[in-house]
Amino acid sequence: MDRLPAGVSATPPGSRLLLAAILYLLVNAIGLWLVAAGADQDQAQQLLLSQGWALGYGPQPPLYTYLVNLVFQVTGPALWPLLALKVVLLSLLVAAVLRIGRELRLRGDQQLMALSGLILIPQFIWESQRDLSHSLLATAVAAWTLVQLLRLLRRPSAANHALLGVLVAAGLLSKYSVALFLASLLLTALTIPALRRALLQPQLLLGVAVALALLSPHLVWMLSNPELALAGLEKTRAGEALPWRGVLSALGAAVAFLSPFWLAALAVLWPQRRHLHIADPTREPGSALLQRLPLALMGVLLVFVLSTGATRIKDRWYQSLLFYAPISAATLASPLPRRRLRWMVGAGVGAAAAVAILLPARTTLAGISGRSSRPNYPLPQLVLSLGEAGGTPELILASSTLLAGNARLAFPTVPVLTPKAPAPGAGRPPLPGGSKPRVLVLIDQGDDPAATLALLTSLLPLEPGQLRTHSLPLRWAQQQRYTIRYAWLGPAPGAQDGDLPRLPPR
Repeated sequence: MDRLPAGVSATPPGSRLLLAAILYLLVNAIGLWLVAAGADQDQAQQLLLSQGWALGYGPQPPLYTYLVNLVFQVTGPALWPLLALKVVLLSLLVAAVLRIGRELRLRGDQQLMALSGLILIPQFIWESQRDLSHSLLATAVAAWTLVQLLRLLRRPSAANHALLGVLVAAGLLSKYSVALFLASLLLTALTIPALRRALLQPQLLLGVAVALALLSPHLVWMLSNPELALAGLEKTRAGEALPWRGVLSALGAAVAFLSPFWLAALAVLWPQRRHLHIADPTREPGSALLQRLPLALMGVLLVFVLSTGATRIKDRWYQSLLFYAPISAATLASPLPRRRLRWMVGAGVGAAAAVAILLPARTTLAGISGRSSRPNYPLPQLVLSLGEAGGTPELILASSTLLAGNARLAFPTVPVLTPKAPAPGAGRPPLPGGSKPRVLVLIDQGDDPAATLALLTSLLPLEPGQLRTHSLPLRWAQQQRYTIRYAWLGPAPGAQDGDLPRLPPR
């Protein structure tokens, strides 16, 4: 039988799908941990910032760093807890997608289409596992905010309004761009009578109060540090350009973000284009919400682009804004022919299998391909070998975030600073006591020594003649070497190059 019979589910129970997703993500995380020599860029940033508690850490809200800091209180600074946290967040996202399907009473074929579509968006299946932080947390929270709004539709109560307020605050404390998602979600809900009635209850004031209470400490920090908090807006501007260029950039980035999912969805839905299921908002308010939400987002983005003068929108910024696109497409599908469903699921499974192979392979095959990536860099081993030759430092001052975060992997209990820290106290650990601490100065190989030296000497007296070099082979690419410049400052004499052990990559 080619078409699925009415009432027959084409998918295993949601718990089995979730378990399969968790196992898949866990295997990938273990593989990444086993092959990596050190931390990637976003991981290194969190290793650096999580040394201290602050109301703000620069252009990104603080919630992700708080979570990392809490995890490190139990595990200590290491790479594997960061990968484990990523598994948890991605699992929460999958669980939210499954829960949205239950709230909307999607058929089994629709659920499989939604999950397969999520896999076919590279930002989720590749980038989120490779090296993302705030965006991933923001997406997981936004997904559960959508779940909570659908719950509110069934049971408008004080508890559900309060929980909605908690999720709204958590989303805004994860990434500021979540405000665009929340605005589009609110506008869409107000166009649907049942959702409007459920939302606009007296209990809504409780939800607003809860959100403001949770947001108020960070809002105070934002008012005191507006340049830092709004620095991210500069990334959206690329010099002088006409506003329409920003609109085109936003549209192009949306298409790029949804590729190749939108091509697969078009192939599945186009043959039944005359029978697409357009939800009736009076009978299916949840499905109507998902179908109207992308249109509302387009309107909100148009206002944002024109009001801020944004001319450069990147596809990865859509992660917390369009994560529901596969679910929206699934709500349109009439019962799918079995062959078309198998094709969609096969595309998703194939993409997931390819990613499972390519994620570690991009590191392990660097020696063959000649293209190394940051996980190949033996930065923790470089810093640790300096410590074995020159003693344990009391303070590490590194020229880059990547080098600083990896230095913390080498010496978890030693304060690590960079001259480009976002703000006084933001992620800065307490300095060691004494007037002359034993300091290890590190300059990354990608940094201009003269410019970096000028920044460093603004904090510590350092002469160019004090700098030495040290290098180690890249992990999985022994023919390449990673070189850093370093200097020891303090009462003990500096180590000589000849004294440095050449440790093999982990």
